[in-house]
Amino acid sequence: MKHIIKYFCLLSGLLCAPTVLLHAQVDKKLKADIINTGYVHSPLPLDETKAFETFGLKKKVLESAMLCDMEDFSKWSHKGIGKIGLTTERSKSGKHSLRLVSETAPEGILDWGLGRGTCMASYDVGGANWEGYNRLKFYIYPTCEGARSIYLNLYVENDGEIKVPDKYGREGYHEINLKNDQWNECFVEMSGLARDKVTKISFAIEIFGKESTMGDSLRFDVDAVELQKIENPETVKGWMPAQNRIIFSTTGYSLESPKTAIVNVENHSGQFQLKDADTQAIVFTGPINKEKTGLGEFETIDFSNFKTQGKYVIQVGDVTTFPFYIHKDVWDDSAWRMVNFLFCERCGYPVPGKHGACHTDLHVNYNGKVMPINGGWHDAADMSQQTLQTGEISYSLLSMAKRAKEKGNTDLYNRLMEEALWGIDFILKTRLGDGYRAQTWGTNLWTDGVLGTIDDAGRREMLVHNGALENFLLAGIEAYTSMMVENDIALKNNLKKIAQEDFGYAMARFNKLGFAELIKKGGGHAGMASESQYHANISWAASMLYQLTGEQQYADEAVKAIRYTLQCQRTEPLKDKNKTCGFFYRDLAKKSIVHYTHQSRDYAYMEALAALCETQPNHAEYNQWIHSMKLYGDYLKNIMQHVYPYGMVPSGVYHKDEVKDSVNFYAVQVGIRSGAEEDYKEQLENGIRLDKEHYLRIFPAWFSFKGNIAVHLSTGKAAAICAKILKDKDLKDIAEQQLFWVVGKNPFGQSMIYGEGSNYPQQYTALPGEMVGEIPVGMQSYFNEDSPYWPQFNTATYKEVWGSSAARWLMLISEF
Repeated sequence: MKHIIKYFCLLSGLLCAPTVLLHAQVDKKLKADIINTGYVHSPLPLDETKAFETFGLKKKVLESAMLCDMEDFSKWSHKGIGKIGLTTERSKSGKHSLRLVSETAPEGILDWGLGRGTCMASYDVGGANWEGYNRLKFYIYPTCEGARSIYLNLYVENDGEIKVPDKYGREGYHEINLKNDQWNECFVEMSGLARDKVTKISFAIEIFGKESTMGDSLRFDVDAVELQKIENPETVKGWMPAQNRIIFSTTGYSLESPKTAIVNVENHSGQFQLKDADTQAIVFTGPINKEKTGLGEFETIDFSNFKTQGKYVIQVGDVTTFPFYIHKDVWDDSAWRMVNFLFCERCGYPVPGKHGACHTDLHVNYNGKVMPINGGWHDAADMSQQTLQTGEISYSLLSMAKRAKEKGNTDLYNRLMEEALWGIDFILKTRLGDGYRAQTWGTNLWTDGVLGTIDDAGRREMLVHNGALENFLLAGIEAYTSMMVENDIALKNNLKKIAQEDFGYAMARFNKLGFAELIKKGGGHAGMASESQYHANISWAASMLYQLTGEQQYADEAVKAIRYTLQCQRTEPLKDKNKTCGFFYRDLAKKSIVHYTHQSRDYAYMEALAALCETQPNHAEYNQWIHSMKLYGDYLKNIMQHVYPYGMVPSGVYHKDEVKDSVNFYAVQVGIRSGAEEDYKEQLENGIRLDKEHYLRIFPAWFSFKGNIAVHLSTGKAAAICAKILKDKDLKDIAEQQLFWVVGKNPFGQSMIYGEGSNYPQQYTALPGEMVGEIPVGMQSYFNEDSPYWPQFNTATYKEVWGSSAARWLMLISEF
């Protein structure tokens, strides 16, 4: 067999040289896709054969009723831009379909809807009760010249006991990702949606501007909107899986992983079988165990003692899972998929099949100069950008690159380094001098490339400020990058120089203003930081500078900063039966405990302590650092008992009066700034009471912005850091459980990473379109309850693809 040779010409810092073949991939199809895309220099192809929507269309329909066959236009109305009407050009039932038409780049921007405006067609349902049906099915035919991401939104409104949409405008909104110039058979299951008095459904074109290959109009034909009752609808809330399901990690398990699954299968024999996926040979048999836990009564299986690499399925009764892997490097394939997602999210770079060199007109005004600044990665589906977010993504890629190099996986190492340095280039570009940086912008548009027009002005102009926290963190990332770059001495030395400069700018501002320097408005997600986290961030950054330069001043600053953080740790047990302690407060007042609801840096505490232990092992305060890590590790072990047999780490301990500490409380909430007292009280009471003043919440106490992948992965990273320093396998298992949850070991059996494992649903992708490796904000809870909620409805915030989740995933898998 001929060797397959590939040639890399990577960004500065990497050697241009041939390598032979790929490091062994777990997934053979992925190996072929990586080669065929030039090592992810064009997007990996979507595999819809294992997608949630593909499986859903195969479900048996028990009852159906035509809601609208588009032969009568009298109940339809139009709002917004563009126009609607009936067309005879094509149809799926009868002679007509409904047509929505809009321009791609209207002159103005409406004061409602998304992007540049909305073309909405609404159908008057008249207050009908749809509780006898659990699915809405319809057909859509898009004709969008040159569009590479095509989507239409569906809105359902209910005026019954529970209102839809809810007060935060989340419920009942569904984005549908489509293929151009063909009929798309679409559905949305409504199991969890209030539908006792449905007043209206709407289809809407959201206008996001004109990408480089697009024509002047968007056109969608809709037909055969049908109500259905299907067999085996999805479970969308609570802890009990749907009937005849096996809940497992759809990616698979590491060799030394705790290999468990949850079973809800009728008429089984009391035994399960692990089979070779290719030969169907039985390789392991074990009992099905009945267990009563705080979450309910479950049946579980355990095959942890099976440690042979391969591809397998689990069979219980007549139910068999999709194939999964047991492999020593089971998470490495997901790193390639994350690289693909990030590559597709590049800003200012022509991504084949996705977009041209975008946002060339986004700019800053600073010191009388106008400077275009694009690059790095878009923050999410809305094409916003945050400099710190790009920095942390770069850091996560570098962390995984380091691990790939340790494993001898040169191909993955090279590609991770290339992608990381794309982000670092943007970090360098945003430096404006004296600590000032271009920090953040929110666009939600494809822009026209012309400076000063409506699509790059106002809130879409990039914000500039001198933020000490951002500069501390970016200095640490610059120092880490300098230590990782091997073959570009100029870049390596420049990163060393600017890391020291940025740390100096940050320290000067911090010494002058203290924690009060933190910029809330326009500071992006950095503004959520607590004072205890802030000091941990300073400590970590100083340790990186010390490791890079060997200068004692940085070692001293690292030790000094962590002292504040350690004073914020709860060392005295609560008055609960488990004597819970080890968590951190936001500041020395100890009124509010550290929580994260959206963006999370929960790993910062253990990351800073680990950096101190590794760089200053002979320091007089070393034992204090180790003691703090042990306390925190024991805290995680303690609270994990409340989520068995699942493994998602709880959000943490809450004090009943935290909402009264309003400055701290609302700092971590997005989209709400007051009025949360009653909802907060109800959320705590739906949690687990520990003592008279404290509760444990599995999901965060949150309101408008929900979705917790970045939250629990960050805590998983903290567990992994502790595991490494303390040599504690139980903590490493807790860390890996966070990965299992994301890829299917959750009550809904769905992988939340598109293309990873199996049974992955569409996500809210908006401008970039569906991408292999896309990962959303994450699982939400059901209103004020403390149980998971994962409906098919595809909307922001919880199902919006997000770079922060990708960064936390890469950070965590770098530990395996």
